[in-house]
Amino acid sequence: MSHPVPPTDTAIIQNGATAFLEIVRPDLQAVEDELQQAAASTVHEVGAVGRHVLLAGGKRFRPACVALSSRAISEHVDARRLVAVATAMELVHTATLVHDDVVDNTRVRRGVATANAVFGNGVAVLTGDYLLARAVSMLASETNMRLIHTLADVTVQMSEGEVLQMVASGDPNLTDEAYFELIRKKTAEFIAGCCRCGAILAEASSDEEEALWHYGLNIGMAFQITDDLLDYTGDPALTGKPVGNDLREGRATLPLLLGLRNMSDGHRAMLLSAFGDASLPNHSMSMVVQTLRLARAFDETAAAARVRARMAKDALSVLRPSPYRDALGELADYAVERTR
Repeated sequence: MSHPVPPTDTAIIQNGATAFLEIVRPDLQAVEDELQQAAASTVHEVGAVGRHVLLAGGKRFRPACVALSSRAISEHVDARRLVAVATAMELVHTATLVHDDVVDNTRVRRGVATANAVFGNGVAVLTGDYLLARAVSMLASETNMRLIHTLADVTVQMSEGEVLQMVASGDPNLTDEAYFELIRKKTAEFIAGCCRCGAILAEASSDEEEALWHYGLNIGMAFQITDDLLDYTGDPALTGKPVGNDLREGRATLPLLLGLRNMSDGHRAMLLSAFGDASLPNHSMSMVVQTLRLARAFDETAAAARVRARMAKDALSVLRPSPYRDALGELADYAVERTR
């Protein structure tokens, strides 16, 4: 039985809003080629699922962080090693998305049916394991153990973040501190790890490496906060998911936390009654969105993301001026200004 394979869409290169990444187009295209190779398997089902999830496109945000961080330190970094590390990072990220979709019973991602929706939970989970193994295999010949340790450490952090998210599911009383710890572990630490790997590949000084780590951590926080905002304010045609998905699934993200803090008791009760209601009709969700907007929850969430983006850009002052450093700054802006 054949399954549909979504078209390849290297969105982070082709999107006009990310034209600044043209400077690392060769690196990102080489990563795309490696991902196609990684999707291959002699087991038909594994290959089919691999192609489905890897060639569905995506922002390729993590490989871009590896490439730009490395090139910002040295333009003469070994391209082969850079591409291998960047591809391994994307494979780990993709594997976790496959597993998350199974856990959350997600049926659509980026406007395309998820692997579990098309192939079933069992095959999807095992193919996620396969992608993790391919990532490890790609780094097997790497002689710098710090790269392997970095990937291992941030993958552990990401796994812990996913567990924290699951434990917090259904709790609308999550504290701001708990929310920020959750997204740091789930998203930001991994992006920081991508930047650190880029720095290690280019043999950065300790100051440069730490600067790129902090850049990645803050851009990762900005990226996830913006993701959580777009869940309420994004156009489903661009985000590939319905408005209010987090609310319906009982995930308390920053827009909800800020809204609950700012609104009257009556509006708070309405919001809490909608929280975790998987069958919440669209017209009720529209009322929720309007209520959060009037409570300035969206404005304050966007401001929080911009603060993190500014912190990320400030960290770059340690690096020498270059087009790659400029591109890292524009990537920070993109993280909070994007619409998908």
